[in-house]
Amino acid sequence: MKKMQMFLDDLIQTLKNPPTYLLVSFGLMFFIGVAAFFIGRKIEKMDVKEKPTKGITAVLEIVGGMNNFVKGYAGKHYTYITPIVLTMALYVFLSNISGVIALDTPTKYATITFSMSITAFFVVQSTGLKSKGLIKHFKGLFEPLWPMFPLNIVSEFVPILSMALRLFGNIAGGALIMTLLYGITGWAAVLITPAFHLIFDIGFGFIQTIVIVLLTIIFASMKVDEADFDID
Repeated sequence: MKKMQMFLDDLIQTLKNPPTYLLVSFGLMFFIGVAAFFIGRKIEKMDVKEKPTKGITAVLEIVGGMNNFVKGYAGKHYTYITPIVLTMALYVFLSNISGVIALDTPTKYATITFSMSITAFFVVQSTGLKSKGLIKHFKGLFEPLWPMFPLNIVSEFVPILSMALRLFGNIAGGALIMTLLYGITGWAAVLITPAFHLIFDIGFGFIQTIVIVLLTIIFASMKVDEADFDID
């Protein structure tokens, strides 16, 4: 009971004085949500004879390309997986590059990267449930032999855990290197650090975004029943 009270006190204190990275995280989620809403409304109201703007064309091409890509891995479940992984990709990439504009990078904190891995775990397991059903999905944990059950349970969590640690390690490592560079170079940081921001924030941020999205899609595709790949 005492531990629960301490936990609640810490939670209340955090809500009263939220860390900067949490505020940045909520800000990015709000931005993505608002942007998606207005872009979606604009596309819905478009006339079929109307020529779309370059921005709308780019959005349609990206979504269409991702739909086709995920369809090749997850069959008919691409309609479920694509919106989630695209949202994850936007959030992770924007979080990774937020340091470029002097914001506290959310993905250099384990709390955020583990929340991403939990989201990926949910996508993977829910895809299996949608594709195979409850009984067949969990029956797979006892294959090929029932003594493999403990190892199969571990194998469900370890890849997702490694995703969180990989993202955290790369982004936190890059942030640490940038902090050291600013401390070492002093006034010359204005001339020296932009190239390193390009490498560690944008370059590594883009690579880690691709990695977490690809792994989520691949792990989810492993849960899809073979019959669900037969789509027109």
